[in-house]
Amino acid sequence: MKKVRLLALVLTVLMLLGTLVACGGPAETTGGDPIRKPDNDRDGEQDTVPLDLNYTGETVTFFVRNQNDQYKYELACDELLNDTLYDAIHYRNIDVETRLGLKIKTVGQDGSFDNYVLWNEVLSTSVLTNTGDFDGTAFYLSTGSMLAKDGIYYNLLDLTYDQGGYLNFEKPWWNQTVGEELAAYGALFFTGGSLTVSQVSDGVCVFFNRDLFNELYPDDTDKTLYQLVRDGKWTADKMAAYVAGAWSDANSNGLVDDGDVLGVRSHAIGRSAGVMDSWVAAMGLKLTETDRFGEVEIALLTSRLLPAYEKVRSIFGNNPGAYLSLDASSESSMKNGNVLFDTNALCAGAELRNTTVDFGVLPIPKYDEEQDDYYTMFGNAASAIALCSNLSDERAAMASAVLELLSAESYKQVIPVYYGTVLKGHYSHEQADAEMYDKILGSFVFSFGFAYSSRDLGAIGSVFRDMSPTFDLQNFVDSRKENWDTSLEALLAALESVS
Repeated sequence: MKKVRLLALVLTVLMLLGTLVACGGPAETTGGDPIRKPDNDRDGEQDTVPLDLNYTGETVTFFVRNQNDQYKYELACDELLNDTLYDAIHYRNIDVETRLGLKIKTVGQDGSFDNYVLWNEVLSTSVLTNTGDFDGTAFYLSTGSMLAKDGIYYNLLDLTYDQGGYLNFEKPWWNQTVGEELAAYGALFFTGGSLTVSQVSDGVCVFFNRDLFNELYPDDTDKTLYQLVRDGKWTADKMAAYVAGAWSDANSNGLVDDGDVLGVRSHAIGRSAGVMDSWVAAMGLKLTETDRFGEVEIALLTSRLLPAYEKVRSIFGNNPGAYLSLDASSESSMKNGNVLFDTNALCAGAELRNTTVDFGVLPIPKYDEEQDDYYTMFGNAASAIALCSNLSDERAAMASAVLELLSAESYKQVIPVYYGTVLKGHYSHEQADAEMYDKILGSFVFSFGFAYSSRDLGAIGSVFRDMSPTFDLQNFVDSRKENWDTSLEALLAALESVS
């Protein structure tokens, strides 16, 4: 198999980051004016964009998804919405526009998974015909990454502050993992960080019904769960045991169904199916990795894969407390009070916030106690940021200044609001949950394989989506290994041709 040398970006600080998970709607109304400058220690981190840089009268336009507020307003929110998060984004953009003397505009189109083909075509056509409609984009990661090999995205490494642009990837508002994993053949086609709030909101965690847990396990109580996390003992085996002990045939029909008290309802269909992808990282596995020579290759097929899969299946499949439903209208859910655990995106806390259920949050459990830490991923519906490859040098430099300052001001203004007000405040009921959010947001991992999995690598990242007792993972892997290798080789060759 052909391999490729990856160019590792030397970045100094890991940004807190954040399937097909998509949580929409406002974060929380404030009932008053939003806070312009949250109290935090981030203001001391200065950007490297010249203070006298000015583009009087120019407009920089980004193509975005508009199927819900989470993606529609990620790069720009033109009006005040009386919402903590989106109003912070509104004022962030005003600050950047004022400093650079320009206007930031977004053009939206439904870019959901069902409609990504048309969305990609609109962006590609604009770039390839040089219409000048868009300068950049915030795209659906798992479906928009495929455009990189078609030459649609600008090489961001040509726009760093020492290469004629204004991007400074050494700053903490850029995601270190993205740069290290995705720069190939001297090119970095998309990235993320503080600007891509969806990478935080789509981060996968475990919500739990606090009252139900305390009722089922009075000798443990919810405080035991928090302590297990702190001690590094919150494992897949522990979760499986709690799930197994939760089932109660509440409707007395002798079946495990929606009418029962359930340990976990697995996400087997629809938007939530992709939540299962995060278990690959949680079990300490990688889809791809880069060796010490900078070469990327498939890394999933190790001796740990099958036992890791069985641990996860012991939670969601071979467990009397689990309910694997294929019914999209199913009524069982944690918000209705009859499910103990819910593996979901952080933004799902908004749905729970308006219920009477007292819920808590935990990181996804580890493979075992010997695993060095907890790991998770953000859902692959989160946004990645790119600039269009047809930009002139001058316009690309201007767009890079906009991205750099938007990211810097997101780091200072938006992320503290989202993290401190939305996550730690509205989405949690106890101080321990805020501690758990810290741990979750510090556990995100990212890889080349994850970014390109869905469209270009044969959906290698979805190997944990089928938890049915009859699924044979070994046969599944054996039947696809050659295709994965071939797909990686083709992807790398295509990236080389446009780099």
